[in-house]
Amino acid sequence: MPYSVEPLSPELAFGKIVRGLTSRDIAHEEVREALRRHWIEDGLVLFRDGEVSEQFQLDLSRIFGPLEAHPVKEIQTEGKPELITLTSEPDDVTILEIDGEIGGGFLGWHTDLVYVDRINHGGVLRALKTSSRGGVTGFIDQIDCYSCLPDDLKDRIEGLDVVYQLGPFTRFQYMTRSSLRIIQEAPSARGALDRVDTDFPPVAHPLVYAQPETGRKVLNLSPFFALHINGMDSEESDALLRRLSDHVLDSPAYHHSWALDEMILWDNWRMLHCVSQIPLDETRVMQRTTIKGDYALGRKLAA
Repeated sequence: MPYSVEPLSPELAFGKIVRGLTSRDIAHEEVREALRRHWIEDGLVLFRDGEVSEQFQLDLSRIFGPLEAHPVKEIQTEGKPELITLTSEPDDVTILEIDGEIGGGFLGWHTDLVYVDRINHGGVLRALKTSSRGGVTGFIDQIDCYSCLPDDLKDRIEGLDVVYQLGPFTRFQYMTRSSLRIIQEAPSARGALDRVDTDFPPVAHPLVYAQPETGRKVLNLSPFFALHINGMDSEESDALLRRLSDHVLDSPAYHHSWALDEMILWDNWRMLHCVSQIPLDETRVMQRTTIKGDYALGRKLAA
C-alpha cells in the first residue's frame, strides 16, 4: 500500500502527516524530493503507521541533508554522535516547580542550538520510552507568527538582532508565562553549563529573515535562551522581547503526545518547540538526529 499525505490539522497553517512510509519508498528520488518539499513548505512532518527504527530514522534524516554531532557532548549517543539521546529519569533530571507542580524534563519554547552561531537545519525525533503523563512536545510556526504581526511591529523589528547564550533556566524570562522555580539542575547538564564561558560565547541572530526557498519572512525569536536585543537599552529591550514573546506564545500551536511508532521531522530555521514536564519518578527517553545546516546569519560576540 503506498504512503499517503494529509494536513496535520485543518486549524493550522503548517504541518503534514505522512502515513505508511517505508525504506522502499525513500529509495526513490521522487519520494525524497516530495518529502524535502513538505519540509520546506510545511515546516513539520509527522510520520505515522510506517517503518520506525534507529536505522530508518538515520536514513530518513539524511534525505534532508548530512547529519552532524550535537555540540553538547553530554547528550551524544555513544558510538553514534549523529544521534542524541534525551533522557529524563529520577536520578538525572532538572527539577522545576511550574505553577506549583514539581516535575522534570521541561523545556521552554526555543529553537535548537540558537545559542551557537550556526543553527542546524532540523532533526527527526522519536520516542524510545514515554511517560504516563506530560512529555508533550509543542510546535509553533514562526512564518505564521510573522504574518500575524501588526505592520508597525514588523517595521520596528526589521534589522534588529537578539543575543543568546546557553545557561541555566534562571537566566531566561521569556520562554513561558508560567511561574517557574528551579529546584535542581540535572547532573548531566552541569558539565555543559560549566563550559559556557569557554565553549558557548554569546551569539547574535536577526529577529527577522526571509526563508531562502520561498521568500516568506520568519519571526526569528527563540524565547528560551534569549537575553536581550543587541545595542538596545535594557528597559526598551525587555519591553520589546516581552511583547514579541507574548505574541509567539499566543500563536497557534501543535501539541504532540508521543507513541513509540511515530517520528517527527521539523525545520529548525522556522519552527519553535517546547516540552512539558513529566513526573519525577518516571523515565522518558527520546532520540533525535541533527541535520547539518547554516543559514549564515548568526555571529559570535565577545564574551
